[in-house]
Amino acid sequence: MFDSYTSPITIHYRPRNRNTYITITHNAEVCVRTPIKDERRVRTLLREREGWIQSKLTAIASRSILEHTLGESIRFRGECVAVTQLPHLIKTLEKAKNSIDIEKYYHHFYKNEALLTLPSRVSHYARKMNLHPKEIRFKKMRRRWGSCSSQGIVTLNTMMMQLSYEHIDYIIVHELAHLRHMNHSSEFHALVRTILENERLLRRELKEIRIG
Repeated sequence: MFDSYTSPITIHYRPRNRNTYITITHNAEVCVRTPIKDERRVRTLLREREGWIQSKLTAIASRSILEHTLGESIRFRGECVAVTQLPHLIKTLEKAKNSIDIEKYYHHFYKNEALLTLPSRVSHYARKMNLHPKEIRFKKMRRRWGSCSSQGIVTLNTMMMQLSYEHIDYIIVHELAHLRHMNHSSEFHALVRTILENERLLRRELKEIRIG
């Protein structure tokens, strides 16, 4: 009926409506409820709203692709790992109903792995540097891999479990070094370099890695 749209269009005649309402369903159907009987006028209304309609259809298509691809592989310890290689993750992903659920289960997976893996690595480097945090916290952060407060509390981003062990260790050493230098001075970087000789390279690489 309307050649410019590949999605189905359903028109419901509603004589009691004062206005025409266009909605997009979750399965990408264009639904029109209108008091107008003239198909040409309805066609004109759709043409006027074409930009908005196409943006909604594109968003739905993108979300559909995401839901089909999100459960197939995962960034883990510096590699792209097939979910089929992580049986305990598969069991939780099978419960997912949409992309929001999948992301939630991913975050739970990273948090559990962080709690299993990171404390021992923090202890190792804390002993090596003789710098012991007052407390270690683990949580998901959007913009930072880690932080260290003036109270000696080190917080590590659970999403760092996506990274290689080299990058994970750099983040740990970096935050522990802040227990001595609460800045990014040359002395700070020199301290990190005494533990990790390739500190400069790791720092540059981390700047290129997007969190999440």
